[in-house]
Amino acid sequence: MINYLIKIITTLWLIFFCLQVSVAQEIEVNQTRKHLLQTLQDNSVDKQQRMELYIDLYDLSDDVTSKRTYINESLQLAIQLKNQIYIFETLDILCRSYKDEPDSLRYYQQIGEECLEGAYKDFYMAWLKAFPSVCKMDEAEKPDEANEEISRYKRHKVNLSDKSQEVQWEMILCSAMECISYFSPSVANSEDRIVHLKNIHHLVSGLPFEVSYKFNWYYLTRIEFIYRAEGKAEEAAKAVEALEQTEQLYDNQFELPFYKRRAYIRTRSREALRMGVYSELLYFGDIIGRKRADEIYSRMKEYYQVKTPEENKEWLLPSAFRYYFYTAQYDLAMRTIDELLEQTDSADTNSRTELLAKKINLVTRWKQHYKEGFDAFWEYTSLMEGNHVEETNKQLAEMRSLFEVDKLKIEQAELQARYHRVAFVVLIVLLLVFFIWGLYQYLLTKRLKATKQALILSNEKVAEESERAKASDRMKTEFLQSMCHEIRTPLNAICGFSTLLLNEDLDQEDKKDFPVIIEKNSNQLTELFEDILQVSDLSSSLELFPMERIDILPICAGLLDMCKGKTKKSGITWLFESGLDECLVKTNDKYLQHVVEHILNNAAKFTTAGTIRMNLMRTGGKIRIMVSDTGIGIPADKAEYIFDRFTKLDDFMPGTGLGLYSCRLIVTRLGGSIYLDTSYRDGACFCIDLPDEK
Repeated sequence: MINYLIKIITTLWLIFFCLQVSVAQEIEVNQTRKHLLQTLQDNSVDKQQRMELYIDLYDLSDDVTSKRTYINESLQLAIQLKNQIYIFETLDILCRSYKDEPDSLRYYQQIGEECLEGAYKDFYMAWLKAFPSVCKMDEAEKPDEANEEISRYKRHKVNLSDKSQEVQWEMILCSAMECISYFSPSVANSEDRIVHLKNIHHLVSGLPFEVSYKFNWYYLTRIEFIYRAEGKAEEAAKAVEALEQTEQLYDNQFELPFYKRRAYIRTRSREALRMGVYSELLYFGDIIGRKRADEIYSRMKEYYQVKTPEENKEWLLPSAFRYYFYTAQYDLAMRTIDELLEQTDSADTNSRTELLAKKINLVTRWKQHYKEGFDAFWEYTSLMEGNHVEETNKQLAEMRSLFEVDKLKIEQAELQARYHRVAFVVLIVLLLVFFIWGLYQYLLTKRLKATKQALILSNEKVAEESERAKASDRMKTEFLQSMCHEIRTPLNAICGFSTLLLNEDLDQEDKKDFPVIIEKNSNQLTELFEDILQVSDLSSSLELFPMERIDILPICAGLLDMCKGKTKKSGITWLFESGLDECLVKTNDKYLQHVVEHILNNAAKFTTAGTIRMNLMRTGGKIRIMVSDTGIGIPADKAEYIFDRFTKLDDFMPGTGLGLYSCRLIVTRLGGSIYLDTSYRDGACFCIDLPDEK
């Protein structure tokens, strides 16, 4: 009981201590950030210092937006200073940050193409293009995403004689194979991956450290993982060698100017990266020895003593378990693995199965706590059965993954074959030159003939346009003559009856109809000018009218009734037919009513007796309003002519010849069409088709 209380008190004290340290660090970070921002306000600070201050602000910031803003400011200053190292390093950070945003990624890669200079520009660009894709494949949750990256890059025409392009290709291919191997464990491609990784290392071996260190880091971290996964003693020694080289690479990296001055770098600091290497080294206790293991674990405990519980859980506890297991401190190892299991979410089945497997291995080695080992084995078995369905789905993707890898290998072989064919191409270049010269002469002659023909066609078109202009002038003349007649008739009536109205010799009984006649002719004159103005307004734009969904069934029925009431001809029967309960159409009711009313008025004008029928139906994905009459009809060869401006079939009938022209303009801007149904023989039948969005 006392030991249990001591354990609780110790845990609470550690949590309180970590919180104090965390709060103190946060206060210090905020003060430092505030000081740096104040320094940037000083105009005496030169561009080099401002660029470095923005890097410091990037290191101190936690939210992604601020980090992107600061690193982008540093990039702009690096471009002004033409500092190639800072341009590359800041672009590397930005490309990784925007790896999931294609437009932004291409934008910063394009900046690299424009601003990076010198002998190593191609290698810089190879990294900026390859590594964001590598990161995406590392984070992929299914092999299809890796296959998508493969498909995107396999279309890239790689010149294998260019080392930088070959490095880029090898990185993409190697990461794709690694992703496929992870999701399809039966795909044993580790030997092929080692070949590709060693080729990357070889291709950058002669480059300066500031250019090659990123490629070497990629090579060392990937090849160490492969050797560690093999589990053999020889491969374990190679993995340890790769980790030691990685530690040395980090030390050299932080001697570079871009990293050496960065006092506020945190998660990617020299010591943080070293702790990552140490954590991996503890996998190989038999290789590094007890003394080295004690030294590593001591330094890790000292480093993580002031870190947050989350960092301890992520790095120190797994490393502590490996250390206790190697040094045979099985009780501490058991306590550590139990703590890790307690902190791991039950939904994270992969992590739990891995920890349970370690616990089972510990019980087997320790030969104690068999009950805990049995419980761990029982839970492990249950989780593995739950994962069986997921494994089945992964196997279904395996064949596709293998197919994609084979396609990549075949394409790479084809690229190599193309390189060897270059020599043959050089031999036939001279023949091609003569052939191209002859082809050029032939094409030149053909172009001259085509130009001559084009001039002839152009002249014919000019003549046609000239005839059209003359026809337009004739139509305008006829229109003006018609207007003179149409305007003079109501004006004469208005003036004449106005004079008679003022004549005192006539009695009131004779004058009682004069105001009605004057009003009728005034309305006729007003409608004439409204038609002219409406056509002018409609012709000025082709944009669709503002529209909304309305039920046009009652609108059409109401217009038929209204026209029926206005018509004085008693021998006409008006019919409305529709099999629809409602007819919702996206349209403009004001303009649609104008068109339908005009068609109905025309039917009434040219029908002395018989039937005027309106049908509303849904046909062929359209809403059709059909108005037919038994009047004088329209010849089939005039079906389009009647929709032109200033056209009338009967010059003695009142009207401007603009009605149907304006109707077609309106229906077009409603997204529909209007036409004369020439198959109808009993008179005239006009159809209005509107889009049906149902």
